[in-house]
Amino acid sequence: MFILYDKNYNKIDLPKGMIPLDIYVSSLEREMLSDRIEGDDGIIKRGHTDVSRPIELKVGMLSYDTQDYRLLRDALNSLFYRHPNLYVAEKHQPGKVYGVSVNTSFIPERLTQRMAEARVQLDINRLPYAHSIGKTADITANGVNAEDELWGYGMGLVAEDLTYAFNSTSFSVYNAGDVTVHPFNKELKITISNTSYSTEYLQLKNTTNGSVFRVHESVGPSAVVEIEGPVVTRDGLQYLRQTNRQFIYLDPGWNEFELTGVINAEVDFDFRFYYL
Repeated sequence: MFILYDKNYNKIDLPKGMIPLDIYVSSLEREMLSDRIEGDDGIIKRGHTDVSRPIELKVGMLSYDTQDYRLLRDALNSLFYRHPNLYVAEKHQPGKVYGVSVNTSFIPERLTQRMAEARVQLDINRLPYAHSIGKTADITANGVNAEDELWGYGMGLVAEDLTYAFNSTSFSVYNAGDVTVHPFNKELKITISNTSYSTEYLQLKNTTNGSVFRVHESVGPSAVVEIEGPVVTRDGLQYLRQTNRQFIYLDPGWNEFELTGVINAEVDFDFRFYYL
């Protein structure tokens, strides 16, 4: 069975008589990148790009009679017309969703006068990965509750207290997903504030993968530096020119961080988890 959410992650109730029977999620569709050298045998592989992931919904339709079936068919058409961009999740993993849209027509198969079955093909919007509805700010604020639909089975969370708000120069950030979180194509916001004794520079380094963000000047205790996607601001003003113009990214699992150029500071991470 499946669950539908609108673009704001609000659950969509299916019309009466419509039954979410099943969801079929394919493996990733990859596009291999390669070169050939004239006069040499074979190819040189340069990696790959994750392109898409076909998903299909099977929807049951149970009506009172043949006239009511037509009303139910129209309601199904209206549902996907009113929500051209939505999220879908498996019932047993409600906190992991795929961003999808319906761009292909479909005709329900009449089984009897009262029963029908529709197979709806979904196209992935932008990223072909599942991602968590919840964000790490939710974990920092409320912890991980197994009864909460935000978190659950198959989401990679560890059985220990997690936080994504730190007041230290050395700390660990846990990425529960199995996909690297890079700010250029995924949601990632890092906030640095309440710095102590930053006199010449400020540097945040992920020692696990070597990614570094550095400010080439002092950052006072009242300043707030935000790195949200590719946008860097200080107190709401553009600040990229005062940095090394590089960005932090997070590997799956634990990421070890070092903050230098200050005695202490508050560092907050807010991002979603992404899954293959």
